[in-house]
Amino acid sequence: MLNAGFSTLEYLKSRILPDAGSDDTQWDLALGKLGLAVAARFETHCNRHLQRLTTASEITSARTLSVSLKAYPVITLTSVQLRAADGTLATVPATYQLDKACGLLDFPTPPGTSAERLLLTYDGGYWLDPMDGTTLPTGATALPEDLSELWLAEVQLQAEARELFGSVALRKESKTPAPAGLSAATVDGLRPYRRFSGE
Repeated sequence: MLNAGFSTLEYLKSRILPDAGSDDTQWDLALGKLGLAVAARFETHCNRHLQRLTTASEITSARTLSVSLKAYPVITLTSVQLRAADGTLATVPATYQLDKACGLLDFPTPPGTSAERLLLTYDGGYWLDPMDGTTLPTGATALPEDLSELWLAEVQLQAEARELFGSVALRKESKTPAPAGLSAATVDGLRPYRRFSGE
């Protein structure tokens, strides 16, 4: 179960707690929440969904030439529909181009008017290994190792600054106080994964 953001709680504990503390459950709730919070902060900073979404849906104006899907790399684009003002749906002809790597959907002409909405359904984002022997789904992209390591480092930094584990020494000492946002090293490491507004 992926219950700590970008990995399992058990894996997170094994990476940042000493061996003697890995089996202790007293910090599970707080550490799981911290892992999820850091993962959410990564996604906010990067202006995209990093974790894999299945049957994700987005609604935008139909009077557009391009749409930046929030979860990418895109695995499959299931449907592109036009919703009229009266609520009726029609399939948009497949004249569009999709760059799966960056989630950019381009249309040769606007598929509709400003009174209509474009409804998109797709699967996208990075696949997170549940570490239970499950294989990578066809067409999916595994979460990059550097992104996983950035997440682990940031969770540890935040845990230490909050003295989450009390007097228990973590695997690696850190004297750096927790930043108000993400640490400078994490922000720098996330640069290749960031989608800027207006891309």
